[in-house]
Amino acid sequence: MAKAVELEVAGRPVRLTNPAKPLWPGTHPATRGGITKLELARYYAAVAPALLPHLDGRPLTLTRFPDGIGGKAFYQKRLPKHAPSWLQRSPVAHGEGEPIPYLVARSAADLVWLAQMAALELHPWHTRAEAPDFPDRLVFDLDPDPPSGLAESRRVALLLRRALDELGLEGFPKYSGASGLHVVLALEPRRYTYQVTAGFVEALGRLLVRLAPDRITQERLIRRRTGRVYIDHGQNLRGKTVVAPYSPRPLPGAPVSTPVTWEELADGGSGPIPLRTMPARLQEVGDLWRPLLTRPQALEHALQILAPHLLAEIAPRDGGAAQADAGYARTTRSWRSTSSKVRSSTVTKRWIRPPSTRV
Repeated sequence: MAKAVELEVAGRPVRLTNPAKPLWPGTHPATRGGITKLELARYYAAVAPALLPHLDGRPLTLTRFPDGIGGKAFYQKRLPKHAPSWLQRSPVAHGEGEPIPYLVARSAADLVWLAQMAALELHPWHTRAEAPDFPDRLVFDLDPDPPSGLAESRRVALLLRRALDELGLEGFPKYSGASGLHVVLALEPRRYTYQVTAGFVEALGRLLVRLAPDRITQERLIRRRTGRVYIDHGQNLRGKTVVAPYSPRPLPGAPVSTPVTWEELADGGSGPIPLRTMPARLQEVGDLWRPLLTRPQALEHALQILAPHLLAEIAPRDGGAAQADAGYARTTRSWRSTSSKVRSSTVTKRWIRPPSTRV
């Protein structure tokens, strides 16, 4: 194959060097023959209609594997100076330092350029670039500690769904593409600080631990998780991210972070879909996360039940950018301590069962 090819994508020419370079080896049945840089580029172009709306306006952190999944990897936040001029650069401040120009992906051409950079994982922020202190997504990151695995994560996710239902909230599940699951909620924009979203996930996570302490944990130290599913509320702090839906993972078989229905989770199923199969799945079921794009939710009712002390951190519905700046300044000092209590309430009384209860 030629040392370089030029692809016409979304009306733009995108140059792909070393298109035959293998990024996933052919040692797995799902990657027989190996997956090359060119195949990754074609995959990104194929799933762009589903993927791009979930990246819209969001700074991207990339995980790059220039020599494939068997080589060295590195995270990249700063868009290189040599990147094409047509890519959108969105500066985001980090403390007192110089703002970092992040990429905000807008087109299939942007995604194909990411394939050229061997960006195998795409990690969008929970915020949009124009409001970096107001997350409009929150995530329950369910991370099983061996010997727990996907089956245990499914059970915990289904319990989480019941709790969210009781609180009048809707979560959207996906396989992370690795060993766990993500359940994501869409929030009203420009209203909630990171202190609020991290504190809410911590408070509800604590309730779930009380429901099933033999299956669920919030222990940060891995050695103390002892085969339970870890709910990582820290993934909701500023700058923290989880992998995007439809993003590949740098693992054998090229699994993809796969949106699923709650019914699929309840039925078990085979887990994450491989890269080569995902375009066909999208043709069959469409983007299962599309409703998330149009169903922003308010947290006030749930916070009143679980963490009323966080209500003071919420910005009014007319914006409140100044409050977000103040809220972020308080986040690093106090989110752990201020979200340390779960209030006794109708919901907690309804859900608390003896520790031996099986989920």
